[in-house]
Amino acid sequence: MKKFVRLNSHDLEHLIVTLETSLTINNRSQFFLWAQGALQGFIPHETLLCAYGDIARMRFKYETFCRGPLNAQADREVGDPVNGLLPRIIDDWLRGGSVPRLLSPAGEGQVGRRQLLSDLKRCNFGDVAAHGAKEVQGEFGSFFAFVRLPKPPCMREAYLLELLMPYLHMALHRMLANESGGKTDEAAAVALLSKREIQVLHWVKNGKTNQEIGQILDISPPTVKNHLQNIMRKLNVTNRAQAVGKGATLRLLAPGESA
Repeated sequence: MKKFVRLNSHDLEHLIVTLETSLTINNRSQFFLWAQGALQGFIPHETLLCAYGDIARMRFKYETFCRGPLNAQADREVGDPVNGLLPRIIDDWLRGGSVPRLLSPAGEGQVGRRQLLSDLKRCNFGDVAAHGAKEVQGEFGSFFAFVRLPKPPCMREAYLLELLMPYLHMALHRMLANESGGKTDEAAAVALLSKREIQVLHWVKNGKTNQEIGQILDISPPTVKNHLQNIMRKLNVTNRAQAVGKGATLRLLAPGESA
């Protein structure tokens, strides 16, 4: 069972600003300012490593956002496809069940991770909190490693990583799409939810009940309910109206998704 994490009124106010600001990110400078501004209030860090591509197959590229450029040696330590720190952090995440990973060189008893922790310390990467968009499959995946935290991460950072993940994912892919001039953003948005979940969300938008949606899609009402629970969890909302609003904001409710 997860340890309960409480956010105070200041945290909640800051969280709303952080999430709303993420939806306005369209370019690299905006992402950098968000990472070095609003995100610092929740997960203070010196460097943010953002991997994108087919994360599960280790076929990805990455971007680095930090206060100062990494030196050549550190850059090699991060991105080497065989022994790089970022691939090894991702591997640790995949092997650990794709849940937030909290890495601290000062930690003890972390069997199977001692070499990774030792190398993080050797490279002066310090404490790390990392997580990826586990629901997204294929080439539109993403993974984020917050490096050189001021103190060892705890359950609060793990909770916040899960809460912020959809927004990190979409902000990164929106930035990449605008840089490439392609349609990566739309594909990444759709990848956040399965096709069936998008169909369910479409009919929720049209005011249908679970019973009616089940009849339309030829699935049972409990299955519709499960899809809705997954949708709300992925979009970090608590009710149907919020899910529809977030879906519209992320352009998940595209025409032709009702069939």
